[in-house]
This record gives sequence, structure tokens and C-alpha cells, in this order.
Amino acid sequence: MRSQISPFLVLFFCALSFHTYAQRKWDNKYYQRLNNQNFRESELFKAPINLKKIDYARLNAAVFYVSNEARDEAGLPMLEYQENLEIMAWNHSRSMGEKNFFDHINSKDKKRKKPEQRARLAGITNPNVGENISSQGGYRYASYLELADNIVDGWIDSPSHRMTLYSPGAIQLGCGVYYFAGTWQKNKEIKKQGDGFWIATQNLQIGTKVKPGKAKDKGPG
Repeated sequence: MRSQISPFLVLFFCALSFHTYAQRKWDNKYYQRLNNQNFRESELFKAPINLKKIDYARLNAAVFYVSNEARDEAGLPMLEYQENLEIMAWNHSRSMGEKNFFDHINSKDKKRKKPEQRARLAGITNPNVGENISSQGGYRYASYLELADNIVDGWIDSPSHRMTLYSPGAIQLGCGVYYFAGTWQKNKEIKKQGDGFWIATQNLQIGTKVKPGKAKDKGPG
């Protein structure tokens, strides 16, 4: 899972055999077709990232599978994909990018301030959610999988984030990554390098499965 990280990388961390060339777009049904043993064979994840047309659903899935791989390697049960958790995670990443903040608390929008509020906007009626966030910039990743590997490796290397990822009571998982092309968090030098910032959120439901309701937020794609 480990991969080389560019020296220009800026990091922020807050606590079936399946081959295809015809399918170019992620479909949620692939969560049933892929698993921890075969997802690295998928050409969907090996594909280069077109910054002008990012397939966020595919990217989120790559982070999901790499996260489960990490749990499996640690001897922990792998987590079930949950769509509402992905909606929650992706919208928080997008908010952090567009509103220029990096925190579990969204001080820019009182309706989204706390994780529990964001969970309910995503249609989770019984939120008991753990959350990891990260950001990195200044490096162009060769593929969806390479980016996902670096995001998850960062969480593993941070004790507090590793504890969340490895939560023994976690049952379900949703991940969301957003790309911000402009100057973010005053990091002008990264913007000058020509590559923006990848802002990621990972949400885990702890204890009981999500009881989905009507989501006010929409997911990627």
C-alpha cells in the first residue's frame, strides 16, 4: 500500500478478478463486485486523474477500498459501504475546500457545524460517527489508486487518525475527497506549482448500522 511521496507534498491531518476497459465510470454496484482481494486489479482505479473531469465517486471508492485493506491488514473486520456516510464525507470535504477551513467543526455554516448535523443532512437518522480528515497538495498523482494510498497512509501514520480508522466498533464506512484548484489555507507556493489540494474526509458509523432517511445533501456525480 505504501508509495513514494513527493518532497513538495504538503500534508494536514486532523485527529472476482476484475479487469475492464469498456467501463470508464464508477457505478455503486461495483461495491458488491469488488473486494479487498481484487480491487487493485481494477483498471478504473489505475486510470489517471483528469483534473478537469474528476470522477469523485470513483475516487471515494478507491479510498474506501484502501481503508478496508488497512483494517484487514491490522486483523480488523472490514466495513460495509454506506451511501449516506459517503454523502456526509464528500460534502464536508467540499465545504472545507470552498469555505477555506480545515476542521471537524464547520464554523462557516451553522447548519453544518458539527458532525451530527452533517450526518442528518446526509440522511443519517441515528448518527454515531467517527471522522478523519486530511489535506495534501503540491503533487500530481498518477492514478486514483495512488492518491487513495497516500491519503490512507497519512491516516495510518497519525496515531489519533489510526485509532479512528481502526475503531473496533465501526460497522460502516463512507469516504469523500474534493479537489480545490485555487490557493487554499494561504498556501500560495503550492498553487504556483500548478497542482491544487486534495481534501479528504472519512466517516465511520459506530455500534449500529445507519438508519437512512431522506438526504438533503447530494453525493458526488
